[in-house]
Amino acid sequence: MRLLKHSKIKYIFIGIFFILCALPFRSVAAQLAVVVHPENEIEVLTKRQISDIYMGRRRTFPTGEPVLIIEQGRNSEIREHFFLQLNGMSLKRLNAYWARLQFSGSIQPPLEIPNSQTVRELVGQNIDAIGYIEIDQVDDSVRVILRLEDEK
Repeated sequence: MRLLKHSKIKYIFIGIFFILCALPFRSVAAQLAVVVHPENEIEVLTKRQISDIYMGRRRTFPTGEPVLIIEQGRNSEIREHFFLQLNGMSLKRLNAYWARLQFSGSIQPPLEIPNSQTVRELVGQNIDAIGYIEIDQVDDSVRVILRLEDEK
């Protein structure tokens, strides 16, 4: 009887394993988009310009207009993917960088938002906002100013 119970448990685990394998795997998209409000005057920014904005070195768009930086969650996969593609910075280095800036009192990190859908909504509602989302999350409420792709 005891052997039969272990055998059933083994088959249940095997069944669960195959079900989990069949589920669609969702990871950070290979392509990310930096987006602004459709009426923002900015047509395109370079990686360097966007890096300067997201690293707190620049607080305005090149036009001189203030920039509201919308950031993904502090330890999210998309944030790590974004900074690796943008300037090769790991989350560990990035979080240490912001910790030093906060400790010095010179600047506070950008507003953190939990997901791309909310980032898109906030950018679509604020002409001075900039954010990054997966390319498949882009719609008419935002305009892409830079695409970031994995290098192959």
